[in-house]
Amino acid sequence: MKNTMKNEDKKSLMQAVMASTIGFQVAFAPFIGIAIGVFLDWMFGTAPVLTIIWLVIGIAAGGLNYYRFIKEQQAEGKDQKK
Repeated sequence: MKNTMKNEDKKSLMQAVMASTIGFQVAFAPFIGIAIGVFLDWMFGTAPVLTIIWLVIGIAAGGLNYYRFIKEQQAEGKDQKK
């Protein structure tokens, strides 16, 4: 079977796939942080301290994923202009 997809089409498809997953990454990171925090609070009896700390870490992780995605898209945009 012959590959008929152009390199530009492959790049566009990969960008679309990455753009569709970034929402999940940003949304799920705080939930994962909450889950870790609740578990640790249950283990150590420190409720709600660790839940709040891990929620903040989860929000920061989601924001960092979004920031990296935007930077990558900007770099690819600059490469395409050259």
